[in-house]
Amino acid sequence: MKPMKHYFTLIEILTVAAIIAILAGISVGVIGLISNKNAEAQTQATIKALELAIGQYKADNGTIYLPEGSTKLNTPICITVVNGIPDNLNGTLLKYLDQKLLNSASKENGSNRYFVDGWGRPLIYRIPGKFNKTGYDLGSAGPDGKVGDSGIAIEELTKYSDYAKFGKEDDITNFTRGDTDPSVSSSEPETFTKILE
Repeated sequence: MKPMKHYFTLIEILTVAAIIAILAGISVGVIGLISNKNAEAQTQATIKALELAIGQYKADNGTIYLPEGSTKLNTPICITVVNGIPDNLNGTLLKYLDQKLLNSASKENGSNRYFVDGWGRPLIYRIPGKFNKTGYDLGSAGPDGKVGDSGIAIEELTKYSDYAKFGKEDDITNFTRGDTDPSVSSSEPETFTKILE
């Protein structure tokens, strides 16, 4: 007597396909969560390294670091490395930074390089700081790339009223927002130059 052949039924095939789809969905979610946590940790490490470098720069030079080519105070800007890395690092923030950090946390925009968060977006740097009493604000718009709860992408930040929301929601900064933070004062112009031109 010939053995009977067993074929998979449509229900069995669909059940296996559904299980595979569920497992794939869970895997993608876990990988996304791990990737997001890594980017957050990288951003926090970059901010800490830049804080240390800015502190050492101030100790040696007696003034807070103002990026090369920038003449404006009180304006959110990127921390930039203009025209690549100069041969002579004296008088620059780069003297205090690790080459590995420069390679992993900076990005090119034309002939300029600027520091980025773990998601590849520019870090905001403002002198004097509006929220951090140590003299400057430094941070990232976080995983969503939006400044606080403004809904404005960090690269499109052009109004002080939007900057006043920096540090809220998922932003990663060198300060903690309180309930009584200052709002935009009338002495500040409503607009400023975009962070990235």
